[in-house]
Amino acid sequence: MKKMFPVIAVAALILLSAIPDARAAATIEELQKQMDEMKMQLNSFDKPQAVQAVAPPAQGEAKVDGSIKAFPDKTRFGGYGELKYTSRRNNSNDKGGNNFDPHRIVLYVESPLSDWITFNSELEWEHGGVKDELNKDNELSGEAAVEQAFLDFKLSRQFNVKAGVMLVPLGAINLNHEPTNFNSGERPQLDQFLIPSTWSEMGAGIHGDLSDKASYQLYVMNGLDGSRFSAGKGIRNGRQNLNVDNNNGKALAGRLDLQPLANLRTNLSFYTGNSGKDTSAYTTVAAFDGSYSLGNLDLAGEYVFIYQDDPAALGISDIGHRMSGYWIEGGWHVMPQGMKKGKLANSDAILFARWSEFNTQQGGVVDPGTISGRYDRNYTTVGLHFKPTTTVSIKADYQFYGDHRSVGETPLDNDKFQLTLGFVF
Repeated sequence: MKKMFPVIAVAALILLSAIPDARAAATIEELQKQMDEMKMQLNSFDKPQAVQAVAPPAQGEAKVDGSIKAFPDKTRFGGYGELKYTSRRNNSNDKGGNNFDPHRIVLYVESPLSDWITFNSELEWEHGGVKDELNKDNELSGEAAVEQAFLDFKLSRQFNVKAGVMLVPLGAINLNHEPTNFNSGERPQLDQFLIPSTWSEMGAGIHGDLSDKASYQLYVMNGLDGSRFSAGKGIRNGRQNLNVDNNNGKALAGRLDLQPLANLRTNLSFYTGNSGKDTSAYTTVAAFDGSYSLGNLDLAGEYVFIYQDDPAALGISDIGHRMSGYWIEGGWHVMPQGMKKGKLANSDAILFARWSEFNTQQGGVVDPGTISGRYDRNYTTVGLHFKPTTTVSIKADYQFYGDHRSVGETPLDNDKFQLTLGFVF
């Protein structure tokens, strides 16, 4: 207040000097009133001035800061990865040895374009995302690919529309291929050769919930190139580039998910489409899978059947009308409840064993001279799946490989030990 006194005094003198006749001036009360008003105005200079609020951008509107454009508030990022060490037993097929491998790194982006339309995408880098084939320097093969990029139009609980690059809704693994969703380091071999996971195609279709215990998916999609099928790799190499379809037809894929009990899930799925280029050669895949939990015990399994109506029309001599296979698995949760505290409060550990068997050379092979028992394969996989938290998997497993090859024939696969670090975010 002391610092204000000189200012007030000067103001008072100026006011008084402006009055020609003090006796003709206003009364003392009026002069006091004027001085009080001036004092109030001067005091206001000591108070901080209010800053005008800037209205935030409307919801969904991009905020600009220099040259950097911020993402809408509801855009979400996620993904998963698998880092592996594999030691293969050398059994005369030149596939022995051991190596570290950044098997896959995947980035998800999901962004709402409105309150009922969502964009979803999945970008994958395999083996470091380097060249697709080994070069002269023996660099690790790999790829970078778009595995999903679709719009989801959410119309109602029962009826919604998807369009774009989508996962084929087939089998136990293709829709649930993140490493925390299965116990072994590798996806089951059945879901590599009879269902070529991860399998994406360009297309459009519908999906929704029929009830609390049933949901469906039904899509029209680009098809497979049957000229690339083989007894060695099943239909895996028949996947085409996303912008390619080798004929004018389209494939149809569908799925029905059922959960009759809280601890029981079952799924029926199918795919059918023309795989021929200049002729009709339909490929139909049917799959059934399920899982059941009872206390610490988990049981799961899958069966896949493929029918090729005209294998000769594909120009492939070593396949027949049919391919089929199955796997069954049991897992036991062995983590003591007393250890689930502190940093391990959400941890789990599962001892598991899986038996898998499939045959890619059934039903009247085009060239009987190519028939071999080595295409009738089986895998026994045992291991431990430890989850220090729900989003991280540390896996150690051993695979025993077997087939029905004749003496002197080269096996297609190997026994191997594998350590895997998997994560989702």
